[in-house]
Amino acid sequence: MNRITDTVKHLIIINVLMFIGTLFVGGGQLFYEWFALYFPKNEAFQPWQIITHMFMHGGADLQKLSLMHLGFNMFALWMFGSPVEQVLGSKKFLFVYISAGLGAVLFS
Repeated sequence: MNRITDTVKHLIIINVLMFIGTLFVGGGQLFYEWFALYFPKNEAFQPWQIITHMFMHGGADLQKLSLMHLGFNMFALWMFGSPVEQVLGSKKFLFVYISAGLGAVLFS
């Protein structure tokens, strides 16, 4: 059985807390306005969204689908992230994780 590593555990906790926020803060919409990524020319854009968008999964309006999205993403993070973190170490793994999220910003 694959033991969950500390960085992966903390990333999963952050993702789950952000998902809970989408369900309970401002009916989901307010939380999205704060933390989802908007195009920089959009009036809703805030600089912190470049990082926080990495932890957003679905919306309050599609709770069942969003829960599946979160579940599969966190399963993949546990399944693949823990072995990668064990090989790279926590700092390099976190660098790869954040870099992937920043790459998503550039491509979107």
